[in-house]
Amino acid sequence: MTAITPELTQHDSPPPVLKQSHRGEKIGSALFLAPAVAFLLLTSVYPLLYSLWLSFHSWNMTIPNSQPVWIGTRNYERLWDDPDFWNAVQVTLIFVIVAVTVEFILGMGLALLATSRIRAMGWIRTVMLFPLMLAPVVAGVLWRTLFQSSYGVINWAIGKVGIPPQEWLGSPSQALPAVITVEVWQNLPVVTFILAAGIQSLPVDLYKAAQVDGATSWQIFRRITLPLLKPVILVLLLLRIMDAFKVFDIVFTMTYGGPGQTTELMSMLIYKTGLRFFQIGQASAMSWVFLIAIFIISLFFIWRLDKE
Repeated sequence: MTAITPELTQHDSPPPVLKQSHRGEKIGSALFLAPAVAFLLLTSVYPLLYSLWLSFHSWNMTIPNSQPVWIGTRNYERLWDDPDFWNAVQVTLIFVIVAVTVEFILGMGLALLATSRIRAMGWIRTVMLFPLMLAPVVAGVLWRTLFQSSYGVINWAIGKVGIPPQEWLGSPSQALPAVITVEVWQNLPVVTFILAAGIQSLPVDLYKAAQVDGATSWQIFRRITLPLLKPVILVLLLLRIMDAFKVFDIVFTMTYGGPGQTTELMSMLIYKTGLRFFQIGQASAMSWVFLIAIFIISLFFIWRLDKE
């Protein structure tokens, strides 16, 4: 005898599906996130929007009880005719391009050595950690002492080989290269370690196949290492360019933008305009132009990374 099972008719409804409510979890998550969000709004978003508001005002804080005065886009219009602004843009571009290029070339070479079987690389890696342990302010003070024209160690060392003492930080032609040297010295280990980690993550089978086919070291590097390492290189360049644009500590402690304006980066000019001459509106306008320029450069690298 077969069992007869009732069938659902048109008027019968399917059994109800139990839905679990996550309302309590959502409220709990919101409560836990609220302090962090409030701190972020208070320390980042509000100052950013306030500086944008100030960029459309004129406010000389040296005048007691003065208030911001609305002037529209006049602060931005003044930048196009400001020689100090364009000098800072030029110095900043030279600083960033030279520093990042030298860091990448030297870092790639050291990364290739670090991933090789040279026994001394263990000691070299340890020594390269020392610059990372120093704060930029400490590094600037240290190198300012080393570059000192009267009693600096560098002039003493080059004097041993017959080279006359140099002014270094007091020379318009030597001050910017000296600052770039310190920037490269402090950030070269970061570039080296990131590239070395990227190289070590590449598949070994491709290198073995290339060696079997008789490829030279240069061909392996150009045809295998660089193409596979391109995403890592793009991320590294993006981070280093953004960081180099924001350099302030080293310049402040070593040269204060001098001699003259030969080492006056954009960050230094914004600091002087806002906190030395107290032209807050003009400094805010410079900051926003600076921010938009970095944002556009970042978008380019992100687009290239997404394309890769």
